[in-house]
Amino acid sequence: MLTSRRDYVLRIIDEVGELLARIVFQRAKSRPQDVLQSVVVACERLFSLEADKLFQFTPEQQYAMLIEHESPAIAAQKVLLYAALNAEAGKIYTALGNQSMARGSFVNALRLTLKAGVSFPHERQPAYAPRVPDLLDALKAAPLDPETAALLRTAIPAGKP
Repeated sequence: MLTSRRDYVLRIIDEVGELLARIVFQRAKSRPQDVLQSVVVACERLFSLEADKLFQFTPEQQYAMLIEHESPAIAAQKVLLYAALNAEAGKIYTALGNQSMARGSFVNALRLTLKAGVSFPHERQPAYAPRVPDLLDALKAAPLDPETAALLRTAIPAGKP
């Protein structure tokens, strides 16, 4: 039973990873609204929930859903995939001129990336994982909220890259 569930989860991670690669490619070639819809489809697949249900949950609840009953390696992959999807959404919203949604998406991506680093420090970061400096650069127009700033200080102590 555990092996079949693990295989199922790994298959979902692979599928969402492929969707993420397609999204990155599409972003340069397609209309932003179409790419944004691809991000939503990838999120639905990652959570096995339809968007109208998924986006009723807070980011903290979504994080808990991603890691619940998962090994550290799988939990880290799922969280970082979701962070990457949020970062892509931020880029798309930026292209659409919706700075509020872009900032929210980038903040979610940053928080997820930092939480993964703190919660799963021994797990290797996959190539698709957002880079903290890139996310901070996308968010430089305004100060971080206190909770995100505190998480950043915890995850990356002063003087460390």
